[in-house]
Amino acid sequence: MLSGLLLLGGAATLGAWRAAPAPLPAIRVVKSPSCGCCGKWVEYMRKEGFTVTVEHKDEFTALRRANGVTADLQSCHTAFVGGYVIEGHVPADLVKKLLAEHPAGVKGLAAPGMPQAAPGMDIPTKEKYTIYQFDAQGRSKVYAVR
Repeated sequence: MLSGLLLLGGAATLGAWRAAPAPLPAIRVVKSPSCGCCGKWVEYMRKEGFTVTVEHKDEFTALRRANGVTADLQSCHTAFVGGYVIEGHVPADLVKKLLAEHPAGVKGLAAPGMPQAAPGMDIPTKEKYTIYQFDAQGRSKVYAVR
């Protein structure tokens, strides 16, 4: 009886071990040193399980354009994770979905402007906002609406 319980306990442990998710890749965030909402998004992403490093720059428009972020897609910070660009206050679950699915031709996700209800902005509102996927040339289409 005891050996059966030990075997069952071992199987449960093995099952839990196999079910453990892979660690999330690190995120590098480029932001203005004075932007408070960007700092809040960084903290939010850390709470969501990402390791985040921050690089402060006063100007990084050229970096955005070189990575497919057009003026229409632009927000207040630009992040890089797993080979993708994340522009602005994109929710963590959508970043995780992008990393898991690896859709062909997608360079990144963007939440243009500063949507009030987005993570890091945290202003209670019933207004919806759109998250776009974009390619290396900046062509975009709707990825999700929140």
